[in-house]
Amino acid sequence: MKKSLYLLPLMIVMLSACGNKHADVVTSTKADESTVEATQKGDTGNKDSKRVEKEFGSFIVAEGFGEAKEQSGGGRYFYVVEGHEHDARPNNISINMGHQNYNLDESEKFAESTTWQLNTQIKQYGMDASVYGSSGKTDAGDIMYIFDIKFNNSDEIDRQYYILRDKKYVMVFMSNFDGDESVKQAAELMAKSFEWK
Repeated sequence: MKKSLYLLPLMIVMLSACGNKHADVVTSTKADESTVEATQKGDTGNKDSKRVEKEFGSFIVAEGFGEAKEQSGGGRYFYVVEGHEHDARPNNISINMGHQNYNLDESEKFAESTTWQLNTQIKQYGMDASVYGSSGKTDAGDIMYIFDIKFNNSDEIDRQYYILRDKKYVMVFMSNFDGDESVKQAAELMAKSFEWK
């Protein structure tokens, strides 16, 4: 399960860390670490959501989601709807820190490079998918770029949230195979609530 589910995010992370000075923006183309949790109340709209701390920062995990510890490791943490940890292909959200080539004042170059890389990967692997991008900020005010990979003729959507700092990022990666709205909301909550350590 781990290899087939998580190969694309791993390849994307590796490529996004490289950077590309000749990036053209194309918008469409055919743990083992210990976790500290505290119950979070208030702004999340979910009284049983939990703030989780990892080595790179903290974020809120929505009620009903838990860490898939067997899949987590190497600084990447996977979260699934509780009770679905052993499904063959569960909807999932991962979070990890990575390194990139740009300072915050060059964040648009990061976005252009990542868009180019995603579109290149889609072409290389012959996927029938489109990439859409947008930007925003976390609740803490950090720059955040959002990339949706929508697989045509399918309900599947992959969404990547990149929360930037100079020369590094945290990526929240959602794989939603059946369009489950609660997974989209949980991924957005995780990304928006992220706070750097």
